[in-house]
Amino acid sequence: MVFCDTIVCMFADTLPESVIKRLTIRARELGAVNLGQGIPSFPTPSHIITAAKTALDDPGIGVYPNFLGELELREAIAKKLKQDTKNILVTVGAMEGTATAILSIVGNGERVGIVTPDYCNHFSQIMLARGEIVSLPLMEGKDWTLDCSGVEKEAKGGMKLLLITNPSNPTGFVATRQELKVLVDLANKYGFYILADETYSYLTYDVPHTSLLDFWDQSDRLIIVRSFSKEYAMTGWRVGYVVTHEETIKTFAKVHDSLVGCVPKISQRAAIAALIGSQDFVVQCRLVYARRRQMTMDAIAKIDQLTIPTVSGAYYAFVRYGGNRTSVDISEDLLTKGKVAVVPGSFFGAGGEGHFRISFAVEEAVLTEGLRRLERGILTK
Repeated sequence: MVFCDTIVCMFADTLPESVIKRLTIRARELGAVNLGQGIPSFPTPSHIITAAKTALDDPGIGVYPNFLGELELREAIAKKLKQDTKNILVTVGAMEGTATAILSIVGNGERVGIVTPDYCNHFSQIMLARGEIVSLPLMEGKDWTLDCSGVEKEAKGGMKLLLITNPSNPTGFVATRQELKVLVDLANKYGFYILADETYSYLTYDVPHTSLLDFWDQSDRLIIVRSFSKEYAMTGWRVGYVVTHEETIKTFAKVHDSLVGCVPKISQRAAIAALIGSQDFVVQCRLVYARRRQMTMDAIAKIDQLTIPTVSGAYYAFVRYGGNRTSVDISEDLLTKGKVAVVPGSFFGAGGEGHFRISFAVEEAVLTEGLRRLERGILTK
């Protein structure tokens, strides 16, 4: 028994610590402007709060909900996506959605392709499944583009799952319809699943978002994960969902039940209100983020040592810097000396080194000051 406990502890020790959470704590301690964490600067809309307050008067609010998700919520999601409720599983945020999918599909030692740079927690989820991470770096230029030939090369070697975040955190890359079509065709040809984390599907600039759902009838190996967290400023409510074909949902549901049991009923009632209520909040947020994106890109363009490909979606800028310093070192200096927190690019996987990530989800006054400190910190190196 002691031997087994030791093995478990050794594996847990190999999981990477959340650098973003640690960075947020340090930024607060040092009085730094935090451009690291991607939390919307807006409060949850009032009609969503009101729905949650009303739900508290329901005598059954403290009873376990359906472990698949409240039927009313699944029906609202199905209506939005033109799907069937049997293809939907409500999860504890997109994080549990991706974890459930990965743990359901990936066996010990099986290869998981991940389009990088990518959201850092996806890597630890693959590690939890004992999968082998296969990095598929985006090609960096004026814009980020997908290396479809690289995907096929790895698929030929055997790949159980391909994970893509679209729009991308951290790069702002948005996959084109043509790129996604190629991925779907490759999945059908080589027999791997595609998992698309579409948390930021609502937020693109100057380019349309193409969902993996658009190819629903072309493959039974498609998995889509979305979240209420960013779209409706509900990060603390922890509600997301997975959409995939019915037989796959049945498998996912067993893993979901083993991991969390169900999503809190009060949060699901709030999510229902988010979907069926006014969408004016989402529209206004898009306009604000577009303005903040332009502020960020204009500020970066004025600093000779920094470059940035076009941010096409989400609310992050993945900034390349000159010189040979590691992203951890330069981020540490910016935090301790420049008093501005950014996330080292190396934590986002292959292709991330030589960059750092900025979130422009913060209030504009905070963003302005953070960008000012960033310029000062870079120029004084």
